[in-house]
Amino acid sequence: MNWKKIGIVTGIGAGLTGLAIYFSRLKRASAELESVATAMIHSVKLDGLTIRVDVALKNPTGSSFSLKFPFVKILYQDKVVGTSQVINKDIKLPAYGEAKVEAIMIHIPVTGLFSIGSGLIKLLLQKQPAPIFVKTISTIDLGWKKIPYEKTDDNTLHPKA
Repeated sequence: MNWKKIGIVTGIGAGLTGLAIYFSRLKRASAELESVATAMIHSVKLDGLTIRVDVALKNPTGSSFSLKFPFVKILYQDKVVGTSQVINKDIKLPAYGEAKVEAIMIHIPVTGLFSIGSGLIKLLLQKQPAPIFVKTISTIDLGWKKIPYEKTDDNTLHPKA
């Protein structure tokens, strides 16, 4: 009877140790998520400017996890000039792998360009590159815990020829 209790306690201890190692690996994996956002002018029309953003998500760890479809903000001189749509979709990120989210379209109406992004439109009309920031926001789902993720990338919009 004593050996049975010892076996049960040992099994529970081994199970808890295994869970602790698993959760530790998942937590480390989330800290090493890397994203790279690139932006380019998709179109310039009378109704406004449309910017295309592509986001590469990189997982350099041995743990796979999922995250929410990225929400993207375009900033010019610390002011938000446009945002993407919110999409409730999960993206699976494999261990030692990448996932690409392409063609996130952000439309900035003419009224927004003249009020908030007047310097931005001025540069583009003068056929000069315009420095912007692309902020990527998501939530990492580790299964047992959700962690917010946010990163801002420097980008330059080049006028269309």
